[in-house]
Amino acid sequence: MTRLDSLTGVRFFAAFLVFGFHSVAYVGGSQLDVFSAGMVGVSLFYILSGFVMSWTARESDLVGHFYRRRFARVYPAFFVAWLLSLALLLSRGSLDLWDALPPTLLQAWFPVEAAYFAGSAVFWSLSCEAFFYLVFPFLNRLLARFGIRGLIVIGLAAAAVSIGTAVAMLGVAEGPLTRWALIIFPPLRLMEFVIGAVLGRLFRRGIRVPVPVSVAVVLAGAGVYLSSIAPYSLSRYAVTLLPFVVLVAALASSDLKNRPSVFRWTPVVSLGVWSYCFYLLHAMVLVSVFVIASRTGVIDDGASSLRVWGVLGFAFIASVAAAWILHVLVERPYERRFRVAGPKETSQPPESTRQIQ
Repeated sequence: MTRLDSLTGVRFFAAFLVFGFHSVAYVGGSQLDVFSAGMVGVSLFYILSGFVMSWTARESDLVGHFYRRRFARVYPAFFVAWLLSLALLLSRGSLDLWDALPPTLLQAWFPVEAAYFAGSAVFWSLSCEAFFYLVFPFLNRLLARFGIRGLIVIGLAAAAVSIGTAVAMLGVAEGPLTRWALIIFPPLRLMEFVIGAVLGRLFRRGIRVPVPVSVAVVLAGAGVYLSSIAPYSLSRYAVTLLPFVVLVAALASSDLKNRPSVFRWTPVVSLGVWSYCFYLLHAMVLVSVFVIASRTGVIDDGASSLRVWGVLGFAFIASVAAAWILHVLVERPYERRFRVAGPKETSQPPESTRQIQ
């Protein structure tokens, strides 16, 4: 397979959107308003995940081998991040019994804020991903039975369910139960993963999208901006769903044609490789950096915006550094250790797909 490095590189921009979303609470005024919809980055992750799973699927793969590879890829870094979250919560005196739930990856199934946000506010999305991985072997076999028209119908149906649910909840006030039903509930978020998987299957059948990457990036950026001013129920995935699909398709098509792209630039690809660890840690780094800055007097209620922005910039750099450390010390070595060889494959994925798996 041709390397799809752009799909690795764009992962960091998805993680950066989420970083921006969590940064809004630390920067006053309207300077980060566009990031009020930064959680759309999670939607991009889900679409990318579905595409990559479908694009790299081994037709002769055993379900058990697939599950073990997913465990090796996701769980070690997540478990260490959860331990760090416990230490942070304990230091702040806010540890709760619900915070023991994340290692089960079941927290997103509980319509209780203390449950689905247990440990760290970002862990709920891993609970959804675990559900996606659980159903993928069966979903992949189902999609393999359909031709191009059937796949398009399935993708459109999934989009209709996703966007239709958001539209149906227009005017419903945000609250813990609403948030769970609209944003956290794994079967609903599965629709974005299904759309990505359908797109990956279409690409396996030779479909390509002639949209230039530059146009796709503009469309995706416009979608993010519109999400920041859209009603709450539309602001987490509904507005950006189709622009993100176009973006993923354009990036994949560009890579398959071996065209240059900023997302294929080696530093960006490296950031994309670290993006999972960045996503896991950034919220904890943000709160730690700002607490320390406040306690040491670096910032206070009267601090200039320049100083606050400086602290935020430091938190970003610290998040990247922490992500690199977690990747090097935990994610990469333990993924290699826990992987298992499947039929006619080595214990490592092919070089052409290693970056994006």
